[in-house]
This record gives sequence, structure tokens and C-alpha cells, in this order.
Amino acid sequence: MTYRIGTQEMQTPWMIIVGEVTDVKEYSRDLPSQEQYYQPVDQFERSLGSLAAPGDPPKGDAGFVIVRTATQPEQMIKVLRATVSSMDAQLPLTQIETMERVVADSDAPRRFNTAIISAFAIAAALLAATGIYSVIAFSTALRLQEMAIRLALGSQRWGIVGLVVASAAKLAIAGCAIGLLGVGAASALLGSFLFGVSPFDPLVLTLAVVFVLLLTGLASLLPARRAVSVNLIEALRAE
Repeated sequence: MTYRIGTQEMQTPWMIIVGEVTDVKEYSRDLPSQEQYYQPVDQFERSLGSLAAPGDPPKGDAGFVIVRTATQPEQMIKVLRATVSSMDAQLPLTQIETMERVVADSDAPRRFNTAIISAFAIAAALLAATGIYSVIAFSTALRLQEMAIRLALGSQRWGIVGLVVASAAKLAIAGCAIGLLGVGAASALLGSFLFGVSPFDPLVLTLAVVFVLLLTGLASLLPARRAVSVNLIEALRAE
């Protein structure tokens, strides 16, 4: 199989493909793979043909060397410098990094976005818990007389707890429905911050809904406990 650079009208030489490699993530891992080809440096200028310009390619200006070692990478620095110096004493060796560091640097923007989103998510969860507790506690306080009457008529305490929790669950379900609609409206924006997961990932959305319901259940326990421990006489006399 052969190919050449440029269009059909251009006078560039044909090159023979001698092998194939798998897709390469040249930059960040969340960017799509691009079509690439590799060729020896000493053949590059000839492959350009009529497209070659003076100074192409920048011979000797820059290059990369990848070394796999069983020892600690830091211990190989002196060996690499000595090897390069033995080949060309004027050839500098700079920016020596481990592959883990290179990959980590490419993922740094995503990690920063994840940290920011996580911080906002934790703050939102705390605000949601506080808001849910406040609403449930207020609504329960308004219904203390009703609950006292229920207890006086023979209602079980677990029934009162279930009444408070069910009231809170209705609010949570309504909030989850509004939140899911918000996810649909902001899917394009959310997708730009996500990698390897869709804004509509069913597992993530299910876990989020379950978390909100559990948070609501925990926030409603204290108001429910206060409701079942109310003094019936004082509650019935209150206006």
C-alpha cells in the first residue's frame, strides 16, 4: 500500500506503507484520536517533493527519546546525559520527565475541573440538607396539633414518623424531577466538563437520586422524632 502528501495535481513522491500502529492519544486523553503517520527524519524532506521549503525539516533542532527502564527513572538521568554526551557533546538534554508526569500534566485541567465541580457538589449537598431540614421542621411544627390529635385517637408513633418522612419524600421526588430536567437543559455544558461518562449516564443519575432521597430521609428524622415526642395536652391546647 502506498500514499503521498498533497493532492493529485501535486508532484510529490509515493511512499510505501510498511506497518500500522494503533490509535495514539497525542495530547489529552479526552480528545479524539487524529490520523497520523510516521516516517524517518531523513526521508521527510524527500516526501514533501515540490512542497518542501528551505529549512524543511528542522534537522537537529529538537527531538524526543523514550526510555523504558526497570530501575527508578530518577536514577537514569545521569546515564541518559552521559549517553547523549558521548554521541554529541553539544547536544543538550532537557525536560527529562517520567511518563506518569507527562500524563498527569495532560490531565491537570480535568482534575482541576473535577475538584471545582466536586466542591460545588458538596456545598450544594450541604445546602440541600439544610434546606430540606428547615422546610420539614417548619411544616412539621405547623402540623403538631394535627399529629397530636392523631396520637390521641390511637395512631401509632411509627405512623406519625411515616407521615413526616412521606411528606419529605414528596418534596425530594419533586426536586429530583426538576433536577433531571435541569440536567437535560444543561447537557451540552455538562458534557464539556465530563470525560468517559455521559451527562445522561443512568448509573450516575440513579445514584444521585438515591443520594438525595437518603439525604431527605436523614433530614426528616429529627423533625419526626420531635413530632412523636410532643406533649399531647400542650399541643391540643395550642392555637
